[in-house]
Amino acid sequence: MIIVDGLVAAGEKELAQEVASKFCDMVSASGMAENFDAVTGAGLCDPAHTWTSSVFLVLAKEYLEDKV
Repeated sequence: MIIVDGLVAAGEKELAQEVASKFCDMVSASGMAENFDAVTGAGLCDPAHTWTSSVFLVLAKEYLEDKV
């Protein structure tokens, strides 16, 4: 979320939306894990971590809602 907000602040809204979209797609496919494999996107560690779901909800609302 910090990266996405930073991209918006730097005037890179399109890239921010792309990053937000990729994160939300990964979470939709792999679940709300604490962290994810950088290559495969598979969820690792805790499969039901609350920060992941919180970030998903914020990014989906702030950056993707108008695209759905």
